[in-house]
Amino acid sequence: MSINEDHNRDIASFRMPAFDVDGNLGALAKWLRILGFDAAFPRKSPSRERIFVTTRLVLESPVTVVVDDPDPIGQVKQVIADTGIIVREEMLFTRCFLCNVPVHEISSAQAGGRVPGPILQSKRVFHECPQCRRVYWEGSHEKRIKRRLADAGLSLVRRDSKGPLL
Repeated sequence: MSINEDHNRDIASFRMPAFDVDGNLGALAKWLRILGFDAAFPRKSPSRERIFVTTRLVLESPVTVVVDDPDPIGQVKQVIADTGIIVREEMLFTRCFLCNVPVHEISSAQAGGRVPGPILQSKRVFHECPQCRRVYWEGSHEKRIKRRLADAGLSLVRRDSKGPLL
């Protein structure tokens, strides 16, 4: 539920929205990061030029989304509905789930010794968080996450498409 009359106009002014997520919404922050959005957590109050997401009414923020669903996927759906953001397939898994920093691609050689041997042998693409140095690769978790999003009725959009992917 949005609390500002100018909410939709304010949201539209964000090219790639960034979020400040209240301290009691850690799972939501992780899901927003999975979807590729900058989701600073924990935050007690809104920052300038960011969308504040909370479970409580905050009047001093020009752009606030108040979520009331206890389920993190339900909260994601509320954020999407209230902001009108589009979840793009190419943005999935582009941020560190822990640090909120964009990840970058690294070679298999750079991933060596940091991922299990069978993963190193079977995967070709690895990504690293430049802050915590965590290494990511495409695994079964990606399919499970995409299925969970689809089961919740959340559609992914491809860059070259205007319609839903799932």
